[in-house]
Amino acid sequence: MKKTLIALAAVAATGAAFAQSSVTLYGVADVAVGKANTAAGAGLSNTIAATANPTGLGLGNDKFQAIASSTLNNGTSRYGFRGVEDLGGGLKAGFNFEAGISLADGSANMSGGQAFSRAANVSLMGGFGEIRAGRSVNASYYSVASWELTGPANYSVVANQFNYAGAGSRDSALVMYRSPSFGGLTVDVATVLKGNDAAATAAGDQSKYDIAATYVAGPLAASLAYNKVSGATKNVAVGAKYNLGAFTVAGSLQDPAGVKKGFTIGVSAPVGPVTLTADIARATNTADKNTDFLLEAKYALSKRTFAYGVYMRDGAVAGGKSVSAYAVGVRHNF
Repeated sequence: MKKTLIALAAVAATGAAFAQSSVTLYGVADVAVGKANTAAGAGLSNTIAATANPTGLGLGNDKFQAIASSTLNNGTSRYGFRGVEDLGGGLKAGFNFEAGISLADGSANMSGGQAFSRAANVSLMGGFGEIRAGRSVNASYYSVASWELTGPANYSVVANQFNYAGAGSRDSALVMYRSPSFGGLTVDVATVLKGNDAAATAAGDQSKYDIAATYVAGPLAASLAYNKVSGATKNVAVGAKYNLGAFTVAGSLQDPAGVKKGFTIGVSAPVGPVTLTADIARATNTADKNTDFLLEAKYALSKRTFAYGVYMRDGAVAGGKSVSAYAVGVRHNF
């Protein structure tokens, strides 16, 4: 009898331990059909190589093609695993592995070229916030995503013109702290320590830090991002959006490293079951005064699936000719 009770107690204890841990499978499946007036393999923007889609458009001249990993997709298709364990005392441990995948041919290694190049990190969470280490989206990404009207989508002209406050959307060997919300204010502080920066011109000669302060409360979202690689010019971006009820407006000032500086302005409004968004991203101090334009339409098919259409125009490519492109697609989140 005692052995039976002991066995039952052990099973119950094991069940309690399992109940304190959870692992979630999630992902995105996104495919579209589109066309662009650019040569095959040409990027839509002169900054596209550093943004969410390093492969560019990949569309031939005046040809409709299925696209499954492109600037003209709303998002990069992906699958991921996210886990959390309750350690007790208000402390939790977590992990996140995320891999990009092309629906065109099933190839993987999107967004960085490694198996889990979208995310591979571990974290500790509690009342103090979150401490995260590994490959992850960075502070500047969180900053821009808080107010950018498209999500931000792969085709975001904000990101394609200015990147994420002049930086890429994710970093390897990142150590980041995310604060809890203080009355709507959240602070992100991240660093890539010297010797770990993949963009370094010589091994071990650069470090990076990335800071963002984001305020989200009621109809207002506003954020300031600042990042810098040692020995390089700082990047700064400040942006905000405000929901006026009938429509939402957004804008930003961008001061990234190098010669490209400028602003963005946009508006988004529901029109029946469709949400329409128009965005302009203008570089004010480049030789050609580069202006990018986006028009997006989204139609919700369910809580997790929507159809979309997008038209975008890049005002500056090689030779001084603008590029126009459009696509229709479906995105399913699971």
